[in-house]
Amino acid sequence: VERLRLSRSKKTGGSKGYGFIEFRDVDDAQIVADAMDTYLLAGKQLVVKQLPNSKLHEHMWEGAGEKFRPFPWREHERERHNKPKDAATQKKVNAQLLRGESKKRQRLKALGIDYSFPGYSSSRGGSAEADAGEQKSQKEDEGIGHEKREEKQEAKAPTQTRVAKKGSRKAAGSVSKPRTMATKKRR
Repeated sequence: VERLRLSRSKKTGGSKGYGFIEFRDVDDAQIVADAMDTYLLAGKQLVVKQLPNSKLHEHMWEGAGEKFRPFPWREHERERHNKPKDAATQKKVNAQLLRGESKKRQRLKALGIDYSFPGYSSSRGGSAEADAGEQKSQKEDEGIGHEKREEKQEAKAPTQTRVAKKGSRKAAGSVSKPRTMATKKRR
């Protein structure tokens, strides 16, 4: 045996299930092909054929005899994902976040739900309605005692009823908690 090349997946490094062996003598290659064709190995039937040199690709033996090292996709993707974004990309991401939040506020308003939440626009100083509503409620709460403040928050907390789809786990008319968006600063 001169050289051996096992075909492997670039992503996982696992075998693709076929390989190539180069022999020094053509007669040896013919004997091995005849003996090993249809041989059962680990529950699989081998298919062994002899190929002339004219049918081999010119780069067939590149990497033969070297240890296979799969590409580190996780590290590559982690670095790509975590690398700092330039100003234009960050501006585009922020615009998408604000657009999505605006659509969410419009959908809530269309459903008749009066619910204001601090979102991306308030953290960027964009939503005057949300900022004004928060400032007003903070000023009202300053002079009220702890018990009254809790009562006021319970009365102010919006509740939503949800109509369950057929076969859904939640019963129709069950009350679900309102969801708020995280005001985490994005890089």
